[in-house]
Amino acid sequence: MNSDMQDTWHPGERMVQTRAGVNDKMSKLGPRVIRNYMLDQHRKFFASLPMVITGSQDENENVWAYPLFGDPGFIQSPTPELLSIKSPMSHAGPALPQLNTRSQVGLLGIDLETRRRNRLNGTVLEKDHNGFTIGVEESFGNCPQYIQQRRLHTEPRDDETTTEYVDRWSRPLRGCITNADTCFIASTFSSQHINRNSGMDVSHRGGQRGFLGFDDHDRLIIPDFPGNSFFNTVGNLTLDPRAGLLFLDFSGGNIITLTMSAEIIWKTENAAVCGDHDRVIRLSLKAGYVVRNALPYRWKTIVNPT
Repeated sequence: MNSDMQDTWHPGERMVQTRAGVNDKMSKLGPRVIRNYMLDQHRKFFASLPMVITGSQDENENVWAYPLFGDPGFIQSPTPELLSIKSPMSHAGPALPQLNTRSQVGLLGIDLETRRRNRLNGTVLEKDHNGFTIGVEESFGNCPQYIQQRRLHTEPRDDETTTEYVDRWSRPLRGCITNADTCFIASTFSSQHINRNSGMDVSHRGGQRGFLGFDDHDRLIIPDFPGNSFFNTVGNLTLDPRAGLLFLDFSGGNIITLTMSAEIIWKTENAAVCGDHDRVIRLSLKAGYVVRNALPYRWKTIVNPT
């Protein structure tokens, strides 16, 4: 990737980095860690996974996050510039069937047991009923911070799935979310001129149970904990409010996938909302799905003694 910061960070990311006081640091770090190809270690990592989290948009330009599954090896990287996913689209969420050639997609590969994660953003080059191939535009690693450690502990399952459409916060839905210690958020940045800074992204958010909450207007609040200071998600949402949120019931097998409208609230603007955090993401629900018995695997939480 070109070493010019303009080619590494888009305007939303640079805006947030500047406001957070890390612009100079990121201008030097970005070109060293974000590449338009995959390192061999990242290619092998994706090939070892039974699950990948995707971010994409549907035909109405709503943004969604959703997982895809397969036996390890269902993801392959034939070259450093390509990644292929062989996973039937029939079980996919509402967004994925809209993936066509030239669709932009974000991927998060995450191993919950080792707490390793890698991100990849790119464009769909080929698609058929068995899966799709992505041209790599951004590839980079993330630290293990805030990832709750879990171990895959069952063989693949084939339970019957049921899908429920939601457009409001029911009490059970709120309970699932406020009890979660993990979620995934998809976001996007659209430039007038298609380049490597335009595209989808999906990232992990984690914390102690209860780190997610609702305000008095039924808007979901996600604190933006200190991290690598890339501000990919916050930078996207600063310019484009569309977001997709994903919750996985690791022990029960259910999936909650929501498409939302987001805004970034800074402590300097609203200390009451942000509390102890410099920033929070505030999201309003547009629509979503609860897909029961959707996970073919189950994970068991690893409790580390303190």
